[in-house]
Amino acid sequence: MGISPPSLFSTIFFFLNTIFILQSINSINSSTAGDGFSVSLIHRDSPLSPSYNRSMTAYDRIQAAAYRSVLRLNHIHSLTTTFSSSEHDISCRIVPENGEYIVTFSVGTPPTQVHAFMDTGSDAIWVKCSQSSPVFNPAKSSSYGYYLCDSLPCEDLGVGRRTCAELLDPCYYRVIYGDGSTTEGTLSRDKFAFEDPERNLVDVGHLDFGCSDFSSWHFRGNQSGALGLSRQPLSLVSQLGIKKFSYCMVLPDNEGSGSRMYFGSEAVISGGQTPLLKGVDWYYYVTLIGISIGDQNVPLPDGIFKMTSDGEGGFIIDSGTTYTFLRSEAYDALIEALGEAIDLPQRRGPSEWYELCFEGSFEDLDSAAPDLKFIFDGAEVILMKQTTYIEAEKGLWCLAMLRSNEALSILGNIQQQNYFVGYDLEQEVVSFAPVDCATF
Repeated sequence: MGISPPSLFSTIFFFLNTIFILQSINSINSSTAGDGFSVSLIHRDSPLSPSYNRSMTAYDRIQAAAYRSVLRLNHIHSLTTTFSSSEHDISCRIVPENGEYIVTFSVGTPPTQVHAFMDTGSDAIWVKCSQSSPVFNPAKSSSYGYYLCDSLPCEDLGVGRRTCAELLDPCYYRVIYGDGSTTEGTLSRDKFAFEDPERNLVDVGHLDFGCSDFSSWHFRGNQSGALGLSRQPLSLVSQLGIKKFSYCMVLPDNEGSGSRMYFGSEAVISGGQTPLLKGVDWYYYVTLIGISIGDQNVPLPDGIFKMTSDGEGGFIIDSGTTYTFLRSEAYDALIEALGEAIDLPQRRGPSEWYELCFEGSFEDLDSAAPDLKFIFDGAEVILMKQTTYIEAEKGLWCLAMLRSNEALSILGNIQQQNYFVGYDLEQEVVSFAPVDCATF
């Protein structure tokens, strides 16, 4: 079967971007560890993941990812609405067990290995320090220390999250979420080193982190913390003074290896660039102008993805959410337009979350479905069929995007796969470059 001209153009563009970025990475690998470093990202459903559950089928994993995504949306919405109505408590959001990509690092002296979720939607680093099976025992680290209640880092936690009785008490935090779940522990400091793709440890010095001695969330396997990458004071990028970072997530059939994250001088900022929304630094908000199917724009209400003056709505890029969420008005318009554009038998999926599915093989879908494109202010993201649809049942391909029952919309990590996604915090932009992430 021949390649149509649009597909041929996309393939050539994709290939040239990959060559350009490979050359860029090869030219910066000689940088010192102090200038930048890289780490491997392990998808939670990879056999290499500490949370891998061998008893789950591929379809079980798809359903579980949808469930986590819905929890994640509700979690982010509850936080954004809380923050928009208060001057306080806008930091130290310690994220529940719904992350997707795992980073390995070590804490303390001697070093203790930790597996933590990488999260652009969290502004703190935290590590499980006790409960039934402590991962990091601060009593065994000669370089460990904790903050007192009168310290500036303790103030960064925000009013209402500190449970200090006296100024010279240890800085103890307690966070209660909208669903009633809690996490608590001591704001601490210790030596950190990250494991690069060659499994070498890259020393980054001392970092502040939450040493959690209680969490009501249940953790499967050995994942034991979170690596926050927002722009708040206690995040990794803020503490290291990093102004650029990027990641490249492989397609699902390559989940065992290949995904990478790059910091500092090794970050890749390439391709189309869209500005970060100014004045909002707890999540990475951008401006989504529209969505197109083939050469037709989806008819969306004007300003549907804009944040309101009271902080409601908007469009977030989030690494910790699996599926893209579109607010109901936009979702209805998209599934109606896709239903008209794709000439295949249609029905709903096996769960309430999958509202538009097509029967047939992937080859049938690939031939029948036009390209789906997200149009940002200054950048366009053309989605591959593999990142637009998922096989929810054998021979049933469902749209890998879900309905948001809130005003908030989110670009999930499935739709970011096979793109180099770069964050430039100096220029305040996010960049997108289509590449084969398995080649890095």
